[in-house]
Amino acid sequence: GLIPEQTHEILDNFVNKEGFLVFYISALITGSLFNIDRGLLIRATVKLLPTAVISLAVGVILSGLLGMVMGDSFLEGILYIGIPMTSGGMTAGAVPLSYSSVLGTDAGQILTRIAPATVLGNCVAIIFGGLANNIGERKPSLTGNGCLVNDGHEVKKQPPMKPTFALLCTGLIISMAFYELGALCHHFISIVPTYAWMIVAVVIVKGTGILSERLEDAAREWGQFAIHSWTAAALTGIGATLIDLKTILHTITPFYLLSVVLIVGAITLTAGLIGIKMGFYPLESSIAAGMCTTNMGGSGNVAVLSSSKRMELLPFAQIVTRSCGALMLTIGGVLIQLLAR
Repeated sequence: GLIPEQTHEILDNFVNKEGFLVFYISALITGSLFNIDRGLLIRATVKLLPTAVISLAVGVILSGLLGMVMGDSFLEGILYIGIPMTSGGMTAGAVPLSYSSVLGTDAGQILTRIAPATVLGNCVAIIFGGLANNIGERKPSLTGNGCLVNDGHEVKKQPPMKPTFALLCTGLIISMAFYELGALCHHFISIVPTYAWMIVAVVIVKGTGILSERLEDAAREWGQFAIHSWTAAALTGIGATLIDLKTILHTITPFYLLSVVLIVGAITLTAGLIGIKMGFYPLESSIAAGMCTTNMGGSGNVAVLSSSKRMELLPFAQIVTRSCGALMLTIGGVLIQLLAR
């Protein structure tokens, strides 16, 4: 209660209702995707998604077993802990997962039960991100210092640029144009989130090379400007308005917290081990394909990658979060039907 209510309201309006996070994350998505070598983007994405899916399978099975220890059924453990933690955040994940229409239960009651898993999973992933950075400093052989792929291919380095006002304005227009394209696609096919459509559009444009090099540079510089200028503001807004500590405190028990830590740990460790086989640096793989599957979507990715000091992984984190979040929502929809029988 140290932040006055009026201050909290201003923060909430600015970050969420007036669209600062949309503005910020759109800049990060376009800037970071255009900052990646085209060949690297394709090579990494093809291997990263299977890594994330296998890691999630391990975590979800563990959530079912831990649910049984807490007195629920195996299916309830998955539905009320595993799926909410890995479905892409509170808005894109936990809210649609209010299984009220199937179970005939009050939506608020179910949301109260599943929200702590979403919020706690996000908090634990952020802490793990900081620990991962410390491990990387102590064991340099485990990390590519923000570079994901370790397959021996030479990656083209982007030359440093001196951004101009005109270049930044161009990058701003490009990022907003891609966001609006994503919003338009979401309007017609609403099952796919706006950011997911946006990522698909940027990847297609980047992969085909239809945008001129000058415009790609503008998007890249705008993304870098956003990272250096507004990350602290974004993290402050996320912490103050999107992480509901009251919900956690009302529901949390020592074993519940331990369960969340174990699930995030299992997903993270599996992602790191499989990442080695896939030709990734284990630390970067554990962050992008592990921790970024258990956070709260775009804002969670920013928080995890900031704590791990690996913001270069943002495009991969966004691809994994949106793709796997949609997959987990689908699985949750199928499993709740089985629970209702």
